Amino acid sequence: MKLFSLTLISVVCCFLRSCDGNEYKVIVETGDAEGAGTLGKVSIMLVGERGLSPYILLDNPGKSAFQQGQTDTFDITTSDVGHLEEIGVMLVSEVNSEERNWLLKTVLVEDLERKITKSFPWNKWLKPGATQKRVMVEIPLSTGEGTK
Repeated sequence: MKLFSLTLISVVCCFLRSCDGNEYKVIVETGDAEGAGTLGKVSIMLVGERGLSPYILLDNPGKSAFQQGQTDTFDITTSDVGHLEEIGVMLVSEVNSEERNWLLKTVLVEDLERKITKSFPWNKWLKPGATQKRVMVEIPLSTGEGTK
């Protein structure tokens, strides 16, 4: 719960200090099981030793992302959170069908300034409830791997 409770604090602190921008490449792998893809909107929050980013929508206009067996790459810029410790992933889905769920396989986050890639494996379904349109998960850094 550390991740979600610190979101507001991070955003406020970002506006109070200089908020040096840092570039990251986010690589998202969707599972290959039947129905693994989603039509929902996916956002990511980066959590590091220096703080956390706000949720950032992962979107490549004109491309269909988060489909079964697909790997998607996104370039994002946000405040420098330091060495990554965990991420938050949020799925928001307005669709009332099986395509609202999503099988997230893994997320790789490359800190382009530090030239370090961290791995965040999940291999689980994200399923918004019948009355809830979003689901959020915290994914810790993989132990034994993650730095390239």
